[in-house]
Amino acid sequence: MKALILYKSYTGNTEKVTRTIEKVLRSEGIVPEIKKISKENDVELYAFDLVFLGTPVIELLPAKPVFEFIHSQLSIHRKRGDIVPSSPKISGKYAVCYCTYSGPHTGIREAIPAVKYMEQFFEHLRFSVLGEWYFVGGLKGNEVLSTKGALGDIKGRPTEEDLLEVERRVKNLIKKIEKLDGNHKRGGPTEFVPSSLRFISEDVEFYETFKKLSDIQKRTSSIDRGLQELIKVPLAASYRCRDCLKTHILEAMRNGITDIEIRDALLSGAIMGGPPFLSFSFEVLEELGLV
Repeated sequence: MKALILYKSYTGNTEKVTRTIEKVLRSEGIVPEIKKISKENDVELYAFDLVFLGTPVIELLPAKPVFEFIHSQLSIHRKRGDIVPSSPKISGKYAVCYCTYSGPHTGIREAIPAVKYMEQFFEHLRFSVLGEWYFVGGLKGNEVLSTKGALGDIKGRPTEEDLLEVERRVKNLIKKIEKLDGNHKRGGPTEFVPSSLRFISEDVEFYETFKKLSDIQKRTSSIDRGLQELIKVPLAASYRCRDCLKTHILEAMRNGITDIEIRDALLSGAIMGGPPFLSFSFEVLEELGLV
Protein backbone atom coordinates (compact mmCIF):
# COMPACT_ATOMS: atom_id res chain seq x y z
CA MET A 1 0.00 0.00 0.00
CA LYS A 2 1.35 3.43 -0.96
CA ALA A 3 0.61 6.08 1.65
CA LEU A 4 1.04 9.84 1.70
CA ILE A 5 0.85 12.22 4.67
CA LEU A 6 0.26 15.89 3.85
CA TYR A 7 0.14 18.33 6.73
CA LYS A 8 0.71 21.81 8.06
CA SER A 9 1.83 22.59 11.60
CA TYR A 10 2.60 25.92 13.25
CA THR A 11 3.09 25.16 16.95
CA GLY A 12 4.04 21.49 16.74
CA ASN A 13 0.66 20.01 17.73
CA THR A 14 -0.24 18.71 14.28
CA GLU A 15 3.40 17.65 13.81
CA LYS A 16 3.12 15.38 16.88
CA VAL A 17 0.02 13.69 15.50
CA THR A 18 1.62 13.37 12.06
CA ARG A 19 4.78 11.72 13.38
CA THR A 20 2.69 9.28 15.38
CA ILE A 21 0.73 8.34 12.25
CA GLU A 22 4.03 7.83 10.44
CA LYS A 23 5.41 5.66 13.26
CA VAL A 24 2.39 3.35 13.31
CA LEU A 25 2.32 3.01 9.53
CA ARG A 26 5.98 2.01 9.53
CA SER A 27 5.35 -0.52 12.30
CA GLU A 28 2.68 -2.04 10.06
CA GLY A 29 5.07 -2.33 7.11
CA ILE A 30 3.87 0.79 5.28
CA VAL A 31 6.51 3.43 4.52
CA PRO A 32 4.65 6.68 3.91
CA GLU A 33 5.79 9.68 1.93
CA ILE A 34 5.52 12.81 4.09
CA LYS A 35 5.16 16.37 2.84
CA LYS A 36 4.65 19.64 4.66
CA ILE A 37 2.15 21.65 2.68
CA SER A 38 3.54 24.71 0.94
CA LYS A 39 3.03 26.64 -2.28
CA GLU A 40 5.68 24.45 -3.90
CA ASN A 41 3.73 21.25 -3.35
CA ASP A 42 3.48 19.20 -6.52
CA VAL A 43 1.81 15.89 -5.77
CA GLU A 44 -0.18 13.32 -7.71
CA LEU A 45 -2.77 12.14 -5.20
CA TYR A 46 -3.98 9.27 -7.37
CA ALA A 47 -0.50 7.74 -7.15
CA PHE A 48 -1.32 6.79 -3.55
CA ASP A 49 -3.75 4.30 -2.08
CA LEU A 50 -4.08 6.10 1.26
CA VAL A 51 -3.74 9.85 1.81
CA PHE A 52 -3.74 11.64 5.16
CA LEU A 53 -4.37 15.39 5.25
CA GLY A 54 -3.75 17.19 8.54
CA THR A 55 -4.06 20.80 9.71
CA PRO A 56 -4.45 23.00 12.74
CA VAL A 57 -7.85 24.71 12.87
CA ILE A 58 -7.59 28.46 12.26
CA GLU A 59 -10.83 30.43 12.65
CA LEU A 60 -13.00 27.38 11.93
CA LEU A 61 -11.12 26.46 8.74
CA PRO A 62 -7.96 24.62 7.67
CA ALA A 63 -4.73 26.60 7.84
CA LYS A 64 -4.35 28.98 4.87
CA PRO A 65 -1.65 26.87 3.10
CA VAL A 66 -3.93 23.81 3.33
CA PHE A 67 -6.88 25.83 2.05
CA GLU A 68 -4.78 27.07 -0.88
CA PHE A 69 -3.49 23.56 -1.59
CA ILE A 70 -7.04 22.21 -1.79
CA HIS A 71 -8.12 25.08 -4.06
CA SER A 72 -5.16 24.46 -6.37
CA GLN A 73 -5.74 20.70 -6.50
CA LEU A 74 -9.44 21.10 -7.24
CA SER A 75 -8.56 23.37 -10.16
CA ILE A 76 -6.07 20.83 -11.52
CA HIS A 77 -8.46 17.90 -11.24
CA ARG A 78 -11.38 19.80 -12.77
CA LYS A 79 -9.30 20.58 -15.83
CA ARG A 80 -8.24 16.93 -16.07
CA GLY A 81 -11.84 15.76 -15.90
CA ASP A 82 -11.35 13.81 -12.65
CA ILE A 83 -14.32 15.50 -10.96
CA VAL A 84 -17.56 14.10 -12.34
CA PRO A 85 -21.27 14.18 -11.41
CA SER A 86 -22.25 12.11 -8.35
CA SER A 87 -18.55 11.46 -7.53
CA PRO A 88 -18.57 7.65 -7.88
CA LYS A 89 -15.89 6.17 -5.63
CA ILE A 90 -12.65 4.84 -7.08
CA SER A 91 -11.95 1.40 -5.69
CA GLY A 92 -8.88 1.23 -3.46
CA LYS A 93 -8.47 4.99 -2.92
CA TYR A 94 -8.81 6.07 0.72
CA ALA A 95 -8.31 9.25 2.71
CA VAL A 96 -8.21 10.44 6.32
CA CYS A 97 -8.69 14.06 7.37
CA TYR A 98 -7.38 15.10 10.76
CA CYS A 99 -6.86 18.26 12.75
CA THR A 100 -5.63 19.67 16.03
CA TYR A 101 -7.83 22.29 17.67
CA SER A 102 -8.25 24.22 20.90
CA GLY A 103 -11.93 25.12 20.65
CA PRO A 104 -11.77 27.85 23.33
CA HIS A 105 -15.27 29.15 22.61
CA THR A 106 -17.52 26.23 21.62
CA GLY A 107 -15.26 23.19 21.69
CA ILE A 108 -15.14 20.64 18.89
CA ARG A 109 -17.81 22.48 16.90
CA GLU A 110 -15.12 25.01 15.99
CA ALA A 111 -13.12 22.23 14.34
CA ILE A 112 -15.84 20.38 12.47
CA PRO A 113 -16.09 22.84 9.50
CA ALA A 114 -12.35 22.52 8.83
CA VAL A 115 -12.39 18.73 8.69
CA LYS A 116 -15.63 18.61 6.71
CA TYR A 117 -14.10 21.00 4.18
CA MET A 118 -11.12 18.67 3.70
CA GLU A 119 -13.42 15.67 3.54
CA GLN A 120 -15.42 17.18 0.70
CA PHE A 121 -12.20 17.79 -1.19
CA PHE A 122 -11.48 14.05 -1.18
CA GLU A 123 -15.11 13.18 -1.87
CA HIS A 124 -14.92 15.28 -5.03
CA LEU A 125 -11.77 13.40 -6.05
CA ARG A 126 -13.77 10.18 -5.48
CA PHE A 127 -11.71 8.89 -2.56
CA SER A 128 -13.48 7.02 0.23
CA VAL A 129 -12.94 9.06 3.40
CA LEU A 130 -12.45 6.52 6.19
CA GLY A 131 -11.65 8.90 9.01
CA GLU A 132 -12.44 12.37 10.34
CA TRP A 133 -10.11 12.75 13.31
CA TYR A 134 -10.10 15.54 15.85
CA PHE A 135 -7.29 15.94 18.42
CA VAL A 136 -7.09 18.61 21.09
CA GLY A 137 -4.01 20.85 21.00
CA GLY A 138 -3.08 23.49 23.54
CA LEU A 139 -2.75 27.12 22.50
CA LYS A 140 0.90 28.00 22.86
CA GLY A 141 1.54 31.25 24.72
CA ASN A 142 -2.12 31.88 25.63
CA GLU A 143 -2.66 30.92 29.25
CA VAL A 144 -6.26 32.12 29.39
CA LEU A 145 -7.55 30.28 26.32
CA SER A 146 -5.58 27.14 27.22
CA THR A 147 -7.03 26.90 30.75
CA LYS A 148 -10.38 28.68 30.78
CA GLY A 149 -11.84 27.73 27.41
CA ALA A 150 -14.69 25.35 26.61
CA LEU A 151 -12.36 22.34 26.88
CA GLY A 152 -10.87 23.25 30.25
CA ASP A 153 -7.14 22.95 30.86
CA ILE A 154 -5.57 21.80 27.58
CA LYS A 155 -2.01 22.92 28.19
CA GLY A 156 0.51 20.43 26.82
CA ARG A 157 -1.92 18.59 24.61
CA PRO A 158 -1.72 16.44 22.60
CA THR A 159 -0.38 14.38 25.50
CA GLU A 160 1.04 10.85 25.41
CA GLU A 161 -2.46 9.59 26.10
CA ASP A 162 -3.78 11.54 23.10
CA LEU A 163 -1.05 10.07 20.90
CA LEU A 164 -1.97 6.56 22.06
CA GLU A 165 -5.44 7.29 20.70
CA VAL A 166 -3.82 8.28 17.39
CA GLU A 167 -2.00 4.92 17.36
CA ARG A 168 -5.22 3.04 18.05
CA ARG A 169 -7.04 4.80 15.22
CA VAL A 170 -4.30 4.17 12.68
CA LYS A 171 -4.16 0.46 13.55
CA ASN A 172 -7.95 0.17 13.27
CA LEU A 173 -7.83 2.05 9.97
CA ILE A 174 -5.36 -0.43 8.49
CA LYS A 175 -7.57 -3.34 9.57
CA LYS A 176 -10.57 -1.61 8.02
CA ILE A 177 -8.75 -1.13 4.70
CA GLU A 178 -7.58 -4.76 4.68
CA LYS A 179 -11.16 -5.95 5.13
CA LEU A 180 -12.51 -3.51 2.56
CA ASP A 181 -9.88 -4.50 0.00
CA GLY A 182 -10.60 -8.15 0.75
CA ASN A 183 -14.27 -7.61 -0.05
CA HIS A 184 -13.34 -5.87 -3.31
CA LYS A 185 -11.06 -8.74 -4.33
CA ARG A 186 -13.74 -11.31 -3.55
CA GLY A 187 -16.30 -9.23 -5.42
CA GLY A 188 -18.11 -8.37 -2.19
CA PRO A 189 -20.65 -10.47 -0.30
CA THR A 190 -23.07 -12.72 -2.16
CA GLU A 191 -25.88 -10.99 -4.05
CA PHE A 192 -29.23 -11.15 -2.30
CA VAL A 193 -32.75 -10.68 -3.67
CA PRO A 194 -35.36 -10.07 -0.93
CA SER A 195 -38.25 -12.52 -0.98
CA SER A 196 -40.61 -9.55 -0.49
CA LEU A 197 -39.49 -8.11 -3.84
CA ARG A 198 -40.02 -11.46 -5.52
CA PHE A 199 -43.51 -11.44 -4.04
CA ILE A 200 -44.53 -7.94 -5.14
CA SER A 201 -42.87 -8.33 -8.55
CA GLU A 202 -45.85 -10.48 -9.53
CA ASP A 203 -47.94 -7.29 -9.46
CA VAL A 204 -46.11 -5.37 -12.19
CA GLU A 205 -47.87 -2.03 -11.65
CA PHE A 206 -47.27 -2.05 -7.88
CA TYR A 207 -43.65 -3.17 -8.31
CA GLU A 208 -42.86 -0.45 -10.87
CA THR A 209 -44.42 2.24 -8.65
CA PHE A 210 -42.51 1.00 -5.63
CA LYS A 211 -39.23 0.89 -7.55
CA LYS A 212 -39.76 4.35 -9.06
CA LEU A 213 -40.38 5.87 -5.62
CA SER A 214 -37.25 4.20 -4.26
CA ASP A 215 -35.14 5.39 -7.21
CA ILE A 216 -36.38 8.98 -6.84
CA GLN A 217 -35.46 9.01 -3.14
CA LYS A 218 -31.96 7.73 -3.84
CA ARG A 219 -31.39 10.10 -6.74
CA THR A 220 -32.66 13.31 -5.11
CA SER A 221 -31.29 12.80 -1.59
CA SER A 222 -28.57 15.20 -0.43
CA ILE A 223 -27.04 12.32 1.54
CA ASP A 224 -24.26 10.20 0.04
CA ARG A 225 -25.61 6.86 -1.28
CA GLY A 226 -23.47 4.77 1.06
CA LEU A 227 -24.61 6.80 4.06
CA GLN A 228 -28.24 6.51 2.93
CA GLU A 229 -27.96 2.74 3.07
CA LEU A 230 -26.05 2.80 6.37
CA ILE A 231 -28.87 4.84 7.98
CA LYS A 232 -31.38 2.20 6.85
CA VAL A 233 -29.38 -0.66 8.42
CA PRO A 234 -30.37 -0.09 12.09
CA LEU A 235 -33.87 0.93 11.00
CA ALA A 236 -34.31 -2.39 9.20
CA ALA A 237 -33.01 -4.23 12.25
CA SER A 238 -35.40 -2.37 14.56
CA TYR A 239 -38.36 -3.61 12.47
CA ARG A 240 -36.90 -7.16 12.45
CA CYS A 241 -37.03 -7.23 8.65
CA ARG A 242 -34.41 -9.84 7.77
CA ASP A 243 -34.63 -9.30 4.02
CA CYS A 244 -34.49 -5.51 4.43
CA LEU A 245 -31.46 -5.72 6.69
CA LYS A 246 -29.54 -7.97 4.29
CA THR A 247 -30.43 -5.73 1.35
CA HIS A 248 -29.29 -2.50 2.99
CA ILE A 249 -26.11 -4.05 4.39
CA LEU A 250 -25.05 -5.25 0.94
CA GLU A 251 -26.07 -2.00 -0.75
CA ALA A 252 -24.08 -0.04 1.82
CA MET A 253 -20.99 -2.19 1.19
CA ARG A 254 -21.33 -1.77 -2.56
CA ASN A 255 -21.27 1.98 -1.99
CA GLY A 256 -18.08 2.16 0.06
CA ILE A 257 -19.32 1.38 3.59
CA THR A 258 -17.17 -1.17 5.44
CA ASP A 259 -18.38 -4.10 7.51
CA ILE A 260 -16.84 -2.44 10.57
CA GLU A 261 -18.96 0.67 10.01
CA ILE A 262 -22.05 -1.51 9.60
CA ARG A 263 -21.38 -3.24 12.92
CA ASP A 264 -20.82 0.16 14.55
CA ALA A 265 -24.20 1.36 13.22
CA LEU A 266 -25.89 -1.75 14.59
CA LEU A 267 -24.18 -1.33 17.96
CA SER A 268 -25.47 2.26 18.06
CA GLY A 269 -28.96 0.94 17.31
CA ALA A 270 -28.61 -1.59 20.11
CA ILE A 271 -28.40 1.29 22.61
CA MET A 272 -32.04 2.00 21.77
CA GLY A 273 -33.21 -1.48 20.81
CA GLY A 274 -31.56 -3.55 23.52
CA PRO A 275 -30.57 -7.25 23.48
CA PRO A 276 -33.34 -8.41 21.07
CA PHE A 277 -32.12 -5.87 18.48
CA LEU A 278 -28.51 -6.97 18.92
CA SER A 279 -29.35 -10.68 18.77
CA PHE A 280 -31.34 -10.30 15.55
CA SER A 281 -28.62 -8.13 13.96
CA PHE A 282 -25.93 -10.66 14.85
CA GLU A 283 -27.93 -13.51 13.28
CA VAL A 284 -28.12 -11.62 9.98
CA LEU A 285 -24.43 -10.72 10.03
CA GLU A 286 -23.65 -14.41 10.56
CA GLU A 287 -25.85 -15.38 7.59
CA LEU A 288 -23.95 -12.91 5.42
CA GLY A 289 -20.59 -14.18 6.66
CA LEU A 290 -19.61 -10.83 8.18
CA VAL A 291 -18.86 -12.16 11.68
